[in-house]
Amino acid sequence: MLRTFVLIFFCIVVSAIGYAQVDCDVTVNFEQVSAAKDKLNNFERDVENYINSQKWSTADLGGEKIKCTINIFFTSASDGNSYKAQAFIGSSRPIFVGKRSSTKNTPMLRIFDDKWDFVYVDGQPLFRNEAQYDPLTDFLDFYVMVVMGFDFDSYDKMGGTEYFRKAFNLCNQAPSNANGWDRGTGSTYSKYNLLEEILNPNNQSFREGWQYYHFRGLDLLGTKPEKGYENMIVMLQNIKKLKQSSNPRAILYKNFFDTKYSELTEVFKGYSDKSVYQLLIQLDQAHQNSYDEALKGN
Repeated sequence: MLRTFVLIFFCIVVSAIGYAQVDCDVTVNFEQVSAAKDKLNNFERDVENYINSQKWSTADLGGEKIKCTINIFFTSASDGNSYKAQAFIGSSRPIFVGKRSSTKNTPMLRIFDDKWDFVYVDGQPLFRNEAQYDPLTDFLDFYVMVVMGFDFDSYDKMGGTEYFRKAFNLCNQAPSNANGWDRGTGSTYSKYNLLEEILNPNNQSFREGWQYYHFRGLDLLGTKPEKGYENMIVMLQNIKKLKQSSNPRAILYKNFFDTKYSELTEVFKGYSDKSVYQLLIQLDQAHQNSYDEALKGN
């Protein structure tokens, strides 16, 4: 009987490893809730296993896994296993040279979410249920879907729509009083506003530019550099037009430059037309110093 149980467990683990599509590195900071640390000893492992053992897509990724990180900072704890936390979510994908992935990666997402309230009970398994709201697993599901959406969009035009829609559905099923799931105000970050912008047809050129920047841009630099640079600039021109015709302080644009400014600074050092840095300064004044330094270095 025991042997049968072990074999069944082994088959489940092997199956999970076989279809897992995300490789997420989770780190947790307990400094502000040191008194409750004993009840959170397995939290990091549970969250990491939850994300890395799921089949998040029916797409065949050819054995490749989407890389992401989640850094979780606990900010408060109550006696009833209720917690507040903040999280930094990041992801990346390899840059290709021809049909082969290189050793270089490009950052895809950098988001800091400071509103996460949930209940966690040590020893209680985490289950994924798309039809029932859970403040712990829905938060994780949401960001995995966003990570996958941006990743798929980078290869195929609008290829991430399925995942963005699933993320938006999670926003809509959350209770109206759930902290962190409400609509933000102005240009402040909120999960709802981010997905509303992504799925807004008026912002389609941003998503189309995302594919130009990555698949037709970065992935071409190793074989057709001039064409690759030209296609990357399509993204910048699309953002320029969108800023002129819609909300210039949209979360999408801010997140793009917060994620990409360092890469933009470095990668265009190899481009012959240095006026691209003037365009970057115009579009992204928050990181003007980086672009100015790049110009001085040339």
